[in-house]
Amino acid sequence: MSEAEQNQTQNNEAASSTDYLTAVNQQLYARNLELAVRNKTLLLLRKLYDITLSALEPKDLANRSVHAIRESLNVELATIFIVGQEEQLSLSLLDFAVSERTQETIKSLAVPFSNIVLTDFANPCIAALRDKQHLEEKNFSTLWSAQDRAVMFDALAQSSHIESTIIFPLFTEQRHLGVLTLSLNGPYNSLSEFERESIESLVNVLSIAFDKTLVYEDLKVANEKLKELDVAKSEFMSIASHQLRTPLTGIMGYLSMIVSGDYGEPKPEQKPVLKDILEATKRLIRMVNIFLNATRIEAGRFILNYSKVPFHESIEAVYKELKPTADLKKVQLTYEPSVLPEVDVDPDKIKDVILNLIDNAIKYSPEGAVKVWASATPKTVHVFVKDTGVGIPKDEAPNLFNKFTRGSGIARVEPNGSGLGLFIAKKIVEEHGGRIWAESEGEGKGSTFQFEIPIVANPEAVAKAEEMKARVKRSAAAT
Repeated sequence: MSEAEQNQTQNNEAASSTDYLTAVNQQLYARNLELAVRNKTLLLLRKLYDITLSALEPKDLANRSVHAIRESLNVELATIFIVGQEEQLSLSLLDFAVSERTQETIKSLAVPFSNIVLTDFANPCIAALRDKQHLEEKNFSTLWSAQDRAVMFDALAQSSHIESTIIFPLFTEQRHLGVLTLSLNGPYNSLSEFERESIESLVNVLSIAFDKTLVYEDLKVANEKLKELDVAKSEFMSIASHQLRTPLTGIMGYLSMIVSGDYGEPKPEQKPVLKDILEATKRLIRMVNIFLNATRIEAGRFILNYSKVPFHESIEAVYKELKPTADLKKVQLTYEPSVLPEVDVDPDKIKDVILNLIDNAIKYSPEGAVKVWASATPKTVHVFVKDTGVGIPKDEAPNLFNKFTRGSGIARVEPNGSGLGLFIAKKIVEEHGGRIWAESEGEGKGSTFQFEIPIVANPEAVAKAEEMKARVKRSAAAT
């Protein structure tokens, strides 16, 4: 081989090596670019996932999502429309994000990018949502369904080099939610397959997230409605309780006088009937007081009227009131007197607590026994009401003091009851700075209800009660 031929061979080999290295570099560049795109889109999916976890309001979700999508995918414009009226399938612009170039154009052209509502059934956005298929629209101005604004939107598209807009429907199996639009500087197929798959994945994430926020909105509306109904119910119960309590108190007074013979000695056959009526009236008054206290608690008008009271007198008064009821039901009610100090309490409300606990014990101890006693420490008084009744399952004891809660075995023994007595008792005791609880070995083994309150009222609690009274007085004067 001549020297010239050898040189030519070497040149060919060098050229081949250069071509090979170029091809390898090009492949590496493509792979690196693909990895960068994958990392970017995966980061976007992660960011959207975090947004969907924390965003509860549709507007907040839309705002954070469109900005994250626009920045990560480097599109000119990203918008989210949300369904208005499902029947008409109208779409309202919820939020949008634009590149700096497009933002400047919007300002210079004064493009009305707000309060946009799409109602034309032929609009690509509505068509995509109706058919549940993504669409690619080349004519940017046709998206906005406004001929008088078409020129401005065309100018915006030309200035921002928007060549196509991809419309992705947001929906679930149950309902249409809205659309996501992405305006690009090229056709949709110019994106890599991985980018297109990632966008479709984030659309699915957005659909689920928007469904969650709309459910949250529905729940908020329903909750507000329930609050309004609850206030109306409380007002009705308060008015009804007030209206009932006055005549019932009068009825009870006259019945007591008749039973005592103030209007002449009743006939022997009338006495048991009159006593039954008197007891029924007392129970009804107690029930009215329970409802009245419950409405006051819910309305924030629960007021304590503090005074210093020999505590044993409160227990003895209730014991004497309920002893006839216990005897009638063949329940052995006993009270062990003890020396107790004077205590700062609202005497009427503390009597309500003691009455509720003893009355319940009598009700749920058919032909059994109820024992009442109390003790004192230097700082507190402690009241016990122990019965031999139906008992309480251990898992139910902590919930007995919740509103409208009754033990599982209670309804079988006493079907009547509001489920409010213990709830109010707990509120009264806690307002006095004390605590109340129940203990039981289990069903059929009886129960012991206890509460303790401080002997000297907390000055802050007294001040709070006085402020509450003044507030109610001002409110009454205003009306």
